[in-house]
Amino acid sequence: MSYSKATAMSDELATSPARKVLLWSGTALFLLAACAIAVVLANRSPTPDPRLAYPRIQAAGGVLPVGPHALMPSTTTDHRLYVDVDGDGRERGGVNARLHTAAKLLNLYALAGVPDDKVHLVVLFYGKGVDLALSDEAYQEKFGHPNPNADVIKQLRQANVSMVVCGQALGHQNFVTSDIRPGMTLALSALTAREELQAVGYGEVPKEPE
Repeated sequence: MSYSKATAMSDELATSPARKVLLWSGTALFLLAACAIAVVLANRSPTPDPRLAYPRIQAAGGVLPVGPHALMPSTTTDHRLYVDVDGDGRERGGVNARLHTAAKLLNLYALAGVPDDKVHLVVLFYGKGVDLALSDEAYQEKFGHPNPNADVIKQLRQANVSMVVCGQALGHQNFVTSDIRPGMTLALSALTAREELQAVGYGEVPKEPE
């Protein structure tokens, strides 16, 4: 083998580890960038549907207008309903799915022309759902950030929605009455509160499909 060929081969062998490092570094940077883009896309707020209407609650629960011959709820009957909130997960555009349902109900009845005083809605917090019923201070202390459902809860309260908190679940999480949001009612338990609501004609609102 000639001296020049041996020297060239030696130089190539000497630089190959550096090339490998550069190659791996480039690959790692590419993967990091791809992951960053994926996270941004995953957390990006969905584009609002321009067809949705929010006639009573603007923070959540958009509804679609329907044709003039659709079956509509009575505008003279009293509608008594309660919504269970048993989890603190954010599932509908950053809002708890059950609070989204409560807002949606009010918007549906408003869209149908049902007078506000004919809709009687109760939201019942129990289990992990009592986290959503905590005051701003208690929620911030527990989670380190503001309650993402605070705005929709405020609007529901302004719409005269009654909010009842399970005292058993609250106590098991080492909270007291002063830790819940103003305007909410503490009940002995969700079990007894639910039975009382049903006894006076309140119907349970089922969970919406995913």
